[in-house]
Amino acid sequence: MITGYNTDVPHSDVVFHVQTEDKGLPAAWIESLIYVGGQILGRKRFSYKSQLDQGEGKKAIAALMDRQHRLMIAQIREGKFDAKLAEVIGSKRESEEGRSEEPEPAAESAAGSAVTTTAPPEETPMVGESPETDQLAPTLDQVILDYLNTEAEQEHLILVLDTEDELALGRKAAITVNTKSSVSGRPLADTAIAVKMISTAAEPVTLASGKTDQNGQLVLAIEIPSLRRGMGALIISAESELGTAEIKQLL
Repeated sequence: MITGYNTDVPHSDVVFHVQTEDKGLPAAWIESLIYVGGQILGRKRFSYKSQLDQGEGKKAIAALMDRQHRLMIAQIREGKFDAKLAEVIGSKRESEEGRSEEPEPAAESAAGSAVTTTAPPEETPMVGESPETDQLAPTLDQVILDYLNTEAEQEHLILVLDTEDELALGRKAAITVNTKSSVSGRPLADTAIAVKMISTAAEPVTLASGKTDQNGQLVLAIEIPSLRRGMGALIISAESELGTAEIKQLL
């Protein structure tokens, strides 16, 4: 399973976070999420079941993930999510102003105070796609976006985690970490990698560390501790000449 790509994208004085994950062979779909400040602005899912039926393997799935991840980044830079961002910021501002102007509620009316909720974001179709379809067939708009992404995007680090093992508490796993440039796709050698476990019940602990080889790859064997209580997560962090990146994996 190729678990995910994570990229921070500065745009319009805001940092968007793009996360693209492979949900595994049983689900057979790829999901991209766009976050700002912890709130989801956009979501894209793509099923690769037909590719599996045709005998395609991990390389084909990785190529689909890479392409979808790049398209989401390009759409951010093209301003596709600007309106949604303005809506979210406006709603937050109105909510904060309403709280600041609202008088102290009487004790007897506190139970009747209104609660404002925000509807979950709708799934955002890719440029050039029909909302009723979920295909990644190349269109002129997508080709243009790919070109703009390659030409205009500031080069940064892309971190990819690949493993066939289940990442769970009390389990051993072999993981492969790959690093590359977002623009040229070149492997990033000597990237410092650290795998840490954090939890609600214990102090953070480093499970493994090392540096990528000339192919931008590092293979690590980790043993994930058990927890008698609480929840945990893996943090895979990378530091290279192009900056830093990290992947979070709940356990």
